[in-house]
Amino acid sequence: MTIDAINANVSRVPFFRFLNFEVRDIGERHAEAEMTFATRHIGNPVTEYYHGGIIASFMEATAAIAVRPDFVKMPAKPINLTVDYLRPGVKGPLHARADITRKGRRIASVSVLAWQSAPDTPVAEGLYHFLLV
Repeated sequence: MTIDAINANVSRVPFFRFLNFEVRDIGERHAEAEMTFATRHIGNPVTEYYHGGIIASFMEATAAIAVRPDFVKMPAKPINLTVDYLRPGVKGPLHARADITRKGRRIASVSVLAWQSAPDTPVAEGLYHFLLV
């Protein structure tokens, strides 16, 4: 599946449109995406930092796309997630890379890293599990 086709599917999902992200790279075992900052993503209006739920949701969406790039037909269902917030997400674009660590017939585990300026200074990291039925 091409990146253009995946991004066309992303634009058909209302919550993905709310997040306002675009898939930048896709491979057999990974996906990378970029989310544009919007005021609706703010969690703290004084500091204008991203809301933690927005960060986790963006990471989950990227992970789900890595597991099932053709998600419109049959999406992967999240069953468990753990997110560690490492530093504040400041005003600006947010990037995420999801790497599939294990994918069986029924369950997939995905490690996700979110950053802003560089991957070696992550905003958050997470582990997501999906049911593949």
